[in-house]
Amino acid sequence: MFNKLFLEHTDNVQINYYLAMNAINLKLYDDATAAFERVLIKKPDFHRARLEYARVLLILGFKEEAKKEFLKVSMSPIPENVRINIQKYLEQIDNTSSSTFISLSLGMMYDDNINSGIDYDTYNLPGFGNFQVNGTPPQSSSSYIASFMINHLHSLNKNSKLFLKHTGYYFYKNQTVNDTYNFNFLSYKPTLYYNDSKNKAEYSLQLGIEDILPGDNLDFIAYSIMPAYKKIIDKDNSIDIFTQYKDIHYSKQEHKTRNYAKKGLGVSWDYKKLKYSLSYEKDSRDFGTRTDLNKKIITNSIAYNYDIQPSIILNTQFQYKQINYEDEDVLFTTKRKDISRNFYLGLTKVIEKRDFVTFSYTNTNNNSNQKAYTYDRNILSVNYTWRFKL
Repeated sequence: MFNKLFLEHTDNVQINYYLAMNAINLKLYDDATAAFERVLIKKPDFHRARLEYARVLLILGFKEEAKKEFLKVSMSPIPENVRINIQKYLEQIDNTSSSTFISLSLGMMYDDNINSGIDYDTYNLPGFGNFQVNGTPPQSSSSYIASFMINHLHSLNKNSKLFLKHTGYYFYKNQTVNDTYNFNFLSYKPTLYYNDSKNKAEYSLQLGIEDILPGDNLDFIAYSIMPAYKKIIDKDNSIDIFTQYKDIHYSKQEHKTRNYAKKGLGVSWDYKKLKYSLSYEKDSRDFGTRTDLNKKIITNSIAYNYDIQPSIILNTQFQYKQINYEDEDVLFTTKRKDISRNFYLGLTKVIEKRDFVTFSYTNTNNNSNQKAYTYDRNILSVNYTWRFKL
């Protein structure tokens, strides 16, 4: 009956709410989440609906998403008995002994500038007698891409607030033109979490090892450590702070002059569906005379996602990055300075709660005071992602 009413009144809050509640009783949890999402788009302060939505997410195994919804309600003016029940759910989530999620993604990509070919046909080298050099034209290619990720979260002991998450990730890209730009990436990142649900805060320490295998055989390994802190201020606001150290080592002896280290810190602010991030990074070469390694990077980014419909989500992001190199390039007789602007637009269609398709467009514009590094790049991609709980 409610399905028939929904088809006639798709945006009616009460019809969607009772449709969702009946779907829960029938254990049609994917149908329930879709109906609750329609309710909450129209009426974000419908706390009962948000609580039931969080419960369904928890049943489906999406603990982090469920926790966010529970916290949103707990920060609203609600009866004390409801707040106590929410706290029990939060403790249940935090005290869960273990859970494992797997995500698999397959897709295609078109890149109109895989080699970062520059905007200029020619440019001059002032430090080399103003010698004129031909610019590298952009090369375009499509590629097949695939990724696999596994997350395993477990508490260190019973009723502990300490959790350890193991994250393994693999990414593969195969070019249809010029396999020099093929790409393989593997990483393993264990993260130790301390959840302070009482103060709505989280502390974490992440270690990482990454193995990067590009098609040009410039293979390298990166080791990293990143402590972080997250604080939920209220139902609409949260803040994240992190600092990071990363060491990059190239595999072959003839490439060791490329070795360098990254030191950085950053902060991000989430307000509803808007996120702003600011980070600072300093790169330092280990040894040698390369002028492209010592640099300082400041990155600003702002992201926003909008639910066009409960199952169709628009994601946007703009990133502004300023890179100041510290060493003078003798060929250009200047210190290189780059301004990179990156715009991302993505449209995600949720098929079921566990799988979705994403269409995306990315534009990168890199301006530099040295013409050899000024380029534009456009990327179109489509990905199918499937995730499930073991």
